[in-house]
Amino acid sequence: MTIPNPFVVAICYPRAWWGEPGAFDAAVADLESITTPDGGRVRVVELPCDEPHERRAARGADPEADWVASQPELPADITAGLKTIHAALALDLPADVVSMAPNLQWVQAFGAGTDHLVSCRLGDAGVVLTSSAGSNAVGIAEFAMGRIIEHYKRFAEIRDQARAETWGPLYGEELAGKTVGLIGFGNICAEIAPRARAFGFRVLACRRSAASGDVDDRVDGLYPVSELHRMLGECDAVVAAVPDSSATRGLIDADAIAAMKPGAFFCNVGRGSLVDEEALVAALDSGDLAGVALDVASSEPLPAGHPIWSAPNLSLSFHNAAVPAAMFVNVHRIFRDNVRRFVAGETLVNQV
Repeated sequence: MTIPNPFVVAICYPRAWWGEPGAFDAAVADLESITTPDGGRVRVVELPCDEPHERRAARGADPEADWVASQPELPADITAGLKTIHAALALDLPADVVSMAPNLQWVQAFGAGTDHLVSCRLGDAGVVLTSSAGSNAVGIAEFAMGRIIEHYKRFAEIRDQARAETWGPLYGEELAGKTVGLIGFGNICAEIAPRARAFGFRVLACRRSAASGDVDDRVDGLYPVSELHRMLGECDAVVAAVPDSSATRGLIDADAIAAMKPGAFFCNVGRGSLVDEEALVAALDSGDLAGVALDVASSEPLPAGHPIWSAPNLSLSFHNAAVPAAMFVNVHRIFRDNVRRFVAGETLVNQV
């Protein structure tokens, strides 16, 4: 493949998202320091494309639908800039980007999820797609561990009692010796596993690619999806971190929840589509689940009056388990490495 000179790379998110103009400028300078094997240069352009969360989620849920007809009109400078680019780092792109950017060869997704970008028909046009899987892994793993510790040590109850100015010791449980099950064993759960072991947990994992009898020295037991319910029955706590897909939607349904140990704790830091929320709330109401922590919901933002808002023993956060300051650095580290690989004709990291 002939690499154009200059090789024009678009950053398609607003620079204000980073929060530090100096850090953004340094990342741009780092990209522009890359040279192609024949001495060509990389040029970076800013073409911020920022869709509403609701449209992004809808595109991800149905990437095969025709999203071009409803594509909002873009500013003229963005439209003109897209015609010049060869690669892009993007959370969002217009649905008809393959016609708007005729020279586009490769898209680096800003996040781990890529279904909303698949809706651009990149593959049909021969455009390579890579993800930023792993860029959030450590921060989200730490968040999930925090929720587990909060639950078993009863931190929320202790805080509430202190605010009520009521003195009376509340004792938590010891973590050592408990079993935690991980649904999915990608980057996030792979970071949770050593952290859970450090607290003395026995760690189990369920992975799509696992077969019965497989082993992995990072965990104490590995299960295929067909044995998910068997794994759930062994777990005191369960953490889910899987992408949205036809295989994962509704996987944690009433039957899966019933398969969990009575009084188990469940935490979801992946995608809200995994969970039957009505069944989850019912299990909290009945006491079958002792606690739940959700960082994601099936509908985001969660509408007023939704049962999750008032469910007992449910800790809710707002898709904010990641650490943006670290995430931007990590995303650009992946992107810079892939730019270097792309212009050198090497295999890209996280190719979808």
